[in-house]
Amino acid sequence: MFRRLIPLLLVAGCAIPPSPATQAPPPVIRSAQQAVDAYIRVSRRIEPVAESLCRQKNPAAPRNYCDFLIRVDARTDQPPNAFQTIGKDGRPIIAFNVPMVATVRNDDEIAFILGHEAGHQIRNHLVKSNINANLGAVLLGSISAITGASPTQIADAERLGGTLGARAYSKSNELEADEVGSYVAYLTGYDPLVGARSFARFAGGSGFLSTHPDTGQRLTIVQRTVARINAQQAAGLPVVLP
Repeated sequence: MFRRLIPLLLVAGCAIPPSPATQAPPPVIRSAQQAVDAYIRVSRRIEPVAESLCRQKNPAAPRNYCDFLIRVDARTDQPPNAFQTIGKDGRPIIAFNVPMVATVRNDDEIAFILGHEAGHQIRNHLVKSNINANLGAVLLGSISAITGASPTQIADAERLGGTLGARAYSKSNELEADEVGSYVAYLTGYDPLVGARSFARFAGGSGFLSTHPDTGQRLTIVQRTVARINAQQAAGLPVVLP
């Protein structure tokens, strides 16, 4: 799958830029080339900060656990999407497809989306999802076996249990990633509230197997997180991801 991914950057580190309050309004992205330039520009600032937060929250993790790679999926026949996964070498990959690149409107949106996807790794969501998937598969498979199901039916039950198990905490995971994304965006000098406006264009559904919370819930989390950050600053405290 990732043979068709185009690398955007590999950076070692950079200083944290000024806070959003001291920055000029973000440039509006109006063309595909501007979008690509923006992804490169924003990624160079986001990656080292996300890596630092990841290491702070996962001090016992292997070295490559927080060594983020940011890529663009070159396929154009997919709906807009961004996701986080793990490469064969164990490094976390944040990937955007071309349709997603074409939808962003400013640097703040890119920063928030990047921070959100990094948040899944920082909060160990893939690890937790895999554990839940295995538990779900074993549970439904065992129930089917006890009831006298055929091997095919047991296999189907295991697949369903794995799917349901992996999705068990998907909505709460998304909200946690929104919280982390707000911190990552802020700490790199972007405005999380402006970045979260992208929710209106990528709203989650409310179906049983929907993986994303509704837009209202997500905006509330971002607003609360920004309020917490502002309170920390007003009290003269460092802005620290809880």
